[in-house]
Amino acid sequence: MDFHLAALKAFVSAARESSFSRAADCLHLTQPGLSKRIRSLEDALRVTLFDRIGRRTVLTEAGRAFLPHALRILAEADQASQLLRSLQPAQIGKLHLATTQHIGLYYLKPLLADFVRQYPGIDLTVDFKTSAETHKLLCQGELELGFMSEPPLHEQALEYVEVLNERLCFAVAQQHPLALLAALTLQDLARYPALLPGSNTRCRRLIENLFQQHATPLDVREPSNYLEALRMLVEAGLGWSALPEVMISSGLCRLPLQPYEPARTIMLAYHRKVSLSGPARLFLEWLKAHPPGLHSVA
Repeated sequence: MDFHLAALKAFVSAARESSFSRAADCLHLTQPGLSKRIRSLEDALRVTLFDRIGRRTVLTEAGRAFLPHALRILAEADQASQLLRSLQPAQIGKLHLATTQHIGLYYLKPLLADFVRQYPGIDLTVDFKTSAETHKLLCQGELELGFMSEPPLHEQALEYVEVLNERLCFAVAQQHPLALLAALTLQDLARYPALLPGSNTRCRRLIENLFQQHATPLDVREPSNYLEALRMLVEAGLGWSALPEVMISSGLCRLPLQPYEPARTIMLAYHRKVSLSGPARLFLEWLKAHPPGLHSVA
């Protein structure tokens, strides 16, 4: 069965007005145009909906039986249309995003708090993943939005939005021997263990590339991918690390190596071929209007 809402509207209007001419006026149609729509509906249903008695238009038995169904279809279509309009962008619905622990703890808390306060109808779920895990889920189309550090290679299937840049600072415990030196080189650092995340992380690649450029070997220990865990081990005096500036606490000493400090880009990504939900589009707009606090590269 194939018919259009326009034909249903023509049928309902003619039934209410008991006149094709008046129904055509109500719908801003010509009478032949309205008649054509009703004929198409009758053809689709394989019944006669109206009897034409002189100037009067009277519903047939089939027309009377079909009228409440037509009214219900039009009402449901109108409700569906209103719902979809409310989703442009949606202020109701579900939003699922992923982020690393570091990005979530240090940058997203105020952003997310303001977002859910402004849009209480959105059910927001946040999963903590590594950047590599988030990138994989996005490529597989299993996640709408994900925060991550910049991947080594940009996938053509993904759209990347730069959120902020953060400087990585070389740090040791306050009681570490390196903390006593007023001037340092990368060779001085290389004499002590480097506490770094896994080799698949952006942070690790930046540090290894830096030391390779200066032909300086590294004694790498790889205790954890979580920067909070690395900071704890550095504070305990087990070695040095390169930590985001925002993580340098009172228990740490930032080493005077600013000319060598690399920077990494924090990004939000989504799949180009996955239709984003209304809440996801709204979050993108919100992020552009309310960017997290920037720790920019000087």
